[in-house]
Amino acid sequence: MRFLGKVFPVLGVVVFMSSTLSSCSDESSNRSNSPKGWSVCNELFGSSSVDALQGEMGSGVLRVENSLTPVDEIMLSLSGMARRWEPGSELHYAISEHPCDLGVEGRSDEFLSYVSWSAYSQQRIKAGEVGGGWQPVGKSIFVKREEGGLHLVAVISCKVEGTHEDQESQLPLEIETQVRNVPDFDVEVLRKMTAHFTRELVDGLKCKNSPEVPGAI
Repeated sequence: MRFLGKVFPVLGVVVFMSSTLSSCSDESSNRSNSPKGWSVCNELFGSSSVDALQGEMGSGVLRVENSLTPVDEIMLSLSGMARRWEPGSELHYAISEHPCDLGVEGRSDEFLSYVSWSAYSQQRIKAGEVGGGWQPVGKSIFVKREEGGLHLVAVISCKVEGTHEDQESQLPLEIETQVRNVPDFDVEVLRKMTAHFTRELVDGLKCKNSPEVPGAI
């Protein structure tokens, strides 16, 4: 779990994306001018869910807080690292992305997201070697909910084509989402956003084991 120290390493070259945010709801007038940023957030988390998140965070201008890497660059980075992985390798721990971090101007309200290959195999999770609180969700997914459901960590088995035979069992995908400083935030919104994020990653990485992602995590 990477948000405790809030260190945001970003990998990849940020390139210009010609696609812009499609027609927006009324919330768009209270958003910072970042067409590329909103395009990435909408693709990974769902435009209706991003609208719902903004509604839950209340008034104020919602801004993109980080330098965003295009979705295809994220997928290439993750799949490339998985193909280079071998048992005992720790290099993948240094590779992480914060694809969509949002905040309200003038306040400490935040939405944070993270994805990387995990140090936690599902065997270790099942054995209780990485702490308690993990629950199976769908097929090939474990989730840990903290802070009243406002901090979610999911570990997903994802077999990437062309990887070591042990990659699926020993190198799962890890994603994390968190809402900070909005205590009355509807946790169902975050659960649906996290599920949409998971599906986009499973599809983008073409996971050969076909994890089953529920409507909410």
